[in-house]
Amino acid sequence: MGSGQKIKFFLISKAARMLINSIVFTCRKRISGEKKIETLRNSGQPIIYIFWHRHIFYNIFKFKGTNARPLISFSTDGEIVSRIAEEFGMNPIRGSSSHGGARAFIKMINAIKKENSEIMITADGPKGPPREIKDGTIHIAKKTGAAIVPVSWYASRVKIFHKSWDKFILPIPFGKINFSFGDPVYIPVGVLKSEYSEYKNILKIKLDELEDEIISHLKK
Repeated sequence: MGSGQKIKFFLISKAARMLINSIVFTCRKRISGEKKIETLRNSGQPIIYIFWHRHIFYNIFKFKGTNARPLISFSTDGEIVSRIAEEFGMNPIRGSSSHGGARAFIKMINAIKKENSEIMITADGPKGPPREIKDGTIHIAKKTGAAIVPVSWYASRVKIFHKSWDKFILPIPFGKINFSFGDPVYIPVGVLKSEYSEYKNILKIKLDELEDEIISHLKK
């Protein structure tokens, strides 16, 4: 990476942090489901948070300064997101199914088992297809015994980027942001890869329903 590109990424990450902070600061926030997480943590249960790619914006803010480590791809966009995550005190794990997947897989297992870190995964990956769960989430949970916790958010006023593959959402200032932790899902140690689709479908339904519930509550 050349010095020019490094400077570019540096400036983008700084500007993004200011943008995220400034927008979120103006919004009212409502967080639900935190007691579920407290219960899991108090029992020593490892946790993997999953969310749709379109929800990255507020999730970076919500998990700032925690021990949650996001999985972020090696792509150019991934480099930018990684640097933004670092601006918020996170320690990303780099890799994806198409590049660095094996190394990232080992790092995630070590982060969960040896560092007691929580993991954040965009369930539909860095490139989609949108709202389709990748096998990696199931595989990591199976290997570590971690609970998979769906998380989602929405705002009373949002800008939806319809031309992006994930329909990325951006909260509009001075609105209300609702964030929710869903119910944990556990993957049996003995589950076969041929059975992954069953659990992927369960997680997809839970993520979609969680977002629908949040939107419904905002309309009340």
